[in-house]
Amino acid sequence: MDSRKLIALSVILVVLLSPTAYILYSYHQFSQVIHPGTPKASERYIVISPPTTTGIYVFSEGQYRAMLARGQKPPKGSEIYNVSVDSYITGSPEVDLNLTIRSVYDSFTIVLGNPSVKECTQNPALYMGNCQYRTAAVSEVTAMIANIFKTNYYIEGLQKGYNNVTAKQYAYNQTWLRFRKVYLTFMTKLSIGRGKLGNQNNLAVLLIGPAEGATENRVFTPRRGLLVIEGKSDGALYAEIVLVERLIDFSWPAGSRGQ
Repeated sequence: MDSRKLIALSVILVVLLSPTAYILYSYHQFSQVIHPGTPKASERYIVISPPTTTGIYVFSEGQYRAMLARGQKPPKGSEIYNVSVDSYITGSPEVDLNLTIRSVYDSFTIVLGNPSVKECTQNPALYMGNCQYRTAAVSEVTAMIANIFKTNYYIEGLQKGYNNVTAKQYAYNQTWLRFRKVYLTFMTKLSIGRGKLGNQNNLAVLLIGPAEGATENRVFTPRRGLLVIEGKSDGALYAEIVLVERLIDFSWPAGSRGQ
């Protein structure tokens, strides 16, 4: 084969293979995102969901041990979740969470889980998990992030010279214009892997539960703009979102709970 044909063939191969290589690289990067290796720091928490109340109780590992040492035990039948909160950005899990969740973004995306989560609204018996808790987890994290966005855009509205009522309406409109929800499809994984979702402009929250192959209870931000909440059960996912709310000192504005 002469040199001209060899060069032409090389060009063709590069054109054909480059997109495939890019897709494979992005998909590999998604795996790296959700398995980022040893964290800079890690804190353990015990989250307790009693069987007869709607409240959830959060303890550090030390607080929980001290409680048991005093002879106090969780109510019989409680769900007890051991959760690891890991830091990959600053070396402080709580700082990572605040930095990631409370920064100002152009938009936010909730990754509901893999497409089987749709069965919760169509045929719950086919869903590999607990639809009640998955639905509660999605609603809770969406409402929390939306309220933080509303606060940021309410302040922006005031800075624009709007009065209180107009600034609130501006914040509401801006928040829901900037929100979208997606499922963890192949294309979503590519978008996360290449940084299109979960970056300095777009806050992405990724839920990983039993339907997505979760292997532990953990919360972490592998990079600024991306929050990963992994729970071995859908009940753990919901409990971890409540834990995040406590760690960032989030409080629901009057009358806005779950809105």
